Amino acid sequence: MYGLLTILGLTGALALNPPYYANLTWEGARTLSNWSNLTVETRTGTFIGFLNDTYPDVRQFLRVPFAKPPIGDLRWLPPQPLDKSSKRIDSTRFGPACPQYVATSDALWSEYEPPSLLLNIGEADNQGAVAWSSAEDCLSLAVWTPAYANKTSSLPVALFVTGGGGVSGGIEVPSQLPSNWVSRTQEHIVVTINYRLNIFGNPKSKALDETSLSLLDVRAAVEWVYENIEAFGGDKENIMLWGQSQGAALTHLYTLAFPEDPLAAKFGVISQPPSVTINMSDTTDVYADFHIVAEGLGCNYGDDVDAELECMRQVSWVQIEEYINRYNSSPSIAFTNYIPDERYIFADEEARYQAGKVARGPAIRSDTSREESVVNETKTMEVEEQWVCTAFQDSVRRARLGLDTYRYEWSGNFSNISPVSYLGAFHWSDLMMIFGTYMTDAGEITDLEVTTSHTMQDFILAFLKDPQTVGATVGWPLFDAEAPHGGLILEFGNNTAVKNITGDFLEAGCWNSSYSFPIYEPRVSS
Repeated sequence: MYGLLTILGLTGALALNPPYYANLTWEGARTLSNWSNLTVETRTGTFIGFLNDTYPDVRQFLRVPFAKPPIGDLRWLPPQPLDKSSKRIDSTRFGPACPQYVATSDALWSEYEPPSLLLNIGEADNQGAVAWSSAEDCLSLAVWTPAYANKTSSLPVALFVTGGGGVSGGIEVPSQLPSNWVSRTQEHIVVTINYRLNIFGNPKSKALDETSLSLLDVRAAVEWVYENIEAFGGDKENIMLWGQSQGAALTHLYTLAFPEDPLAAKFGVISQPPSVTINMSDTTDVYADFHIVAEGLGCNYGDDVDAELECMRQVSWVQIEEYINRYNSSPSIAFTNYIPDERYIFADEEARYQAGKVARGPAIRSDTSREESVVNETKTMEVEEQWVCTAFQDSVRRARLGLDTYRYEWSGNFSNISPVSYLGAFHWSDLMMIFGTYMTDAGEITDLEVTTSHTMQDFILAFLKDPQTVGATVGWPLFDAEAPHGGLILEFGNNTAVKNITGDFLEAGCWNSSYSFPIYEPRVSS
């Protein structure tokens, strides 16, 4: 904990003796900078950013609202555009994450990877209550740029959608803060967004016309960035929308939902789950989960779904989150998979591809070699098959439409990131290499780990700058499943920073069940 707080600049009495609550009285008085380059005017407000001592060459704007607060009557409605404003907004502090709770059970993340969790100073990582740094007024984004950036810089923009299984996550996750990456390259801008989660992002109420609010939040953020990023020094015509895990799923769904006007020029789908869309043929009542929560909170109006929804809008978001957190009855409830409404979410994605209804930009598709790291190797293998074959099948579909896809497999197994050997290159761990936050984990950092991180940063940046030249600039081959040996895929971190592997080696099991998937033995990197 002390090492992490030191890296984040939260030293002193708090780091030595963290209280049960967030007590920051040791901090000095705060002032907003008058330096013109830390003041950015946009249509929706004037934002005051800052530089810190750790990364003095990176401007940081940590709270930039991109839609109206989804509170009151706007709860469970699509995000509403902000009005024109000249208001000065302090962007030197993170805004709240969207409503979520901290589970009581220990998991891989809380036990071995606390930097992957939302930072809540003084909060136990298994307290079984709502996250203190979350709130309903959460639709904001953060922007990191080189300190020199101005309106004429025209830098490429990486717009990141965080993961978290649809129930957790947000901008303020220590392992996903991009200051190190932006500082090292000085050639791009990173934007990270919050979006509504759980029942607030995917309400599944029969009274609502739109229930895919998480996806619509992503769209609203892209629209805001497209309109305003030039003021921060970005190129609105060179935006890469990319995400990991649930964020990858939302990025994938985005390409199918907005094929005609995606606004983003390219995409990155990092460890996409096999499916986050409800199979309607296997579901008796897709709206039952919302009704169960409403009934438990005193909003049971029988078949009057409009009255049920209005009642639920009067209930505190804390009560709603706590009810879901503590619910332990049958049938189970979940708000992570989306209803195929055939407007934004589609039941038959293959038909969508066949009709050419997909955004036309090039894309990165990637996985890790142990997406589900458990001691049971059979289970790990089964999960790996599902995830790798999802990436393979989508890449083939894209190729049929003439869309370029660049693939990578993360196989690094470094002891500070994976302190228990069986973890290997587990789900999410590649993000620490891309963002350059691997040093937040305690333990030895090897030369290979540093080199691998720099290499991954350079490859992603090369794609961000110009996908058409990545073969020449960094040697990233275009994926072609019809090429000899199933095409070429980059592999990062397996005893060398980067090398090519073949599709036959990685994913032959997708078309021939006699082949297994290379999940690797523990501790293959040093």
